Amino acid sequence: MAFEHFVVHIPHNSFEIPESYKNSFCISEKEVFRQQLFMTDAHTAELFCDDEIAKVRVINPVSRLICDVERFRDDKDEYNAEKGQGLMYTKGMFGKKLRDYDENLRNRILEEFYDPHHARLTEAVELALEKTGRCTILDGHSFNSVWPIKRDCFFRRPDFCIGTDPFHTPKGLEEALVKACKEAGYHVRVNTPYCGTITPIKHYGKDKRVLSIVVEVNRKLYMNEKTGEKTEGFEKTKEMCRKLMKIAAEYKE
Repeated sequence: MAFEHFVVHIPHNSFEIPESYKNSFCISEKEVFRQQLFMTDAHTAELFCDDEIAKVRVINPVSRLICDVERFRDDKDEYNAEKGQGLMYTKGMFGKKLRDYDENLRNRILEEFYDPHHARLTEAVELALEKTGRCTILDGHSFNSVWPIKRDCFFRRPDFCIGTDPFHTPKGLEEALVKACKEAGYHVRVNTPYCGTITPIKHYGKDKRVLSIVVEVNRKLYMNEKTGEKTEGFEKTKEMCRKLMKIAAEYKE
């Protein structure tokens, strides 16, 4: 039986660029795809998929180069907006220009993708609270095995990163996921190389009944990072993601 209080959020899995948005880029389709290979959390919709555990999943259907649903709605609240990576990207990795800023385009993205996505996520959380009195959100991501920036020299990129929020992530939930990774022989870090979680604005910092945790998977475990193709490690990695989902779904304070 699925866990009615459990919501899986997949924001960066898609490579989909709607036809009507392709001409918004000032770079070639080949370069767009190269940027996507680096920035897309490829195959995470498959890694974090189990009908017995995760009956409710909220998945962004388009590429984050079109709409990054994990950015704040107002660029004034989003520190990534300063480097051209708010909810509408004008720059890609390493400052590569993708498009000019266009207020009309941004409003269109808000209307067609961003607001509907967050409405779905909020609705899923509200329904869980209504049915069970609680909700646990697991945010599924992946990350590159190598990051060519000097700060990466200070630590080895882990196999798994557990992202937390000081208000919405109980210490016990964090510790349970870290323990499971270590017991399975994986190298795991908390909030390194990425930190934070997602919670609907309606509940963010206000409702303790809403728990939130992020599981980030090192892409070297399951895919060829140069081509995007799955490798022989995919099924093993998927099974570990399933285990982490189950732990999160079963967690009670």
